[in-house]
Amino acid sequence: MALAEISVIPLGTPTASIGDWIAQAIRVLDKEGMKYEISPMGTLIEAEISDVFRVASKMHKSVFGKGITRVVTTVTIDDRRDKSVTMKSKVASVKKRL
Repeated sequence: MALAEISVIPLGTPTASIGDWIAQAIRVLDKEGMKYEISPMGTLIEAEISDVFRVASKMHKSVFGKGITRVVTTVTIDDRRDKSVTMKSKVASVKKRL
């Protein structure tokens, strides 16, 4: 299982707000039944690595339209192979150390 942070940023929106486009990208995760958490700066997902790449591509493509002709998407992946990790377990690990 991999953890990934995906940030999709539409360029050239009519206003500074990009919430409508972000919601469009999140709908992809809902449709795919992915486990995710929204943060102020991106969306975290838990998935097999192949699914991470597949949904990241779908999220990226979903934002085009409504006058948007350019989208920047960043993907950060934590693919640990020595043990199973989840979003919850990583947070718990840090909190335990506080």
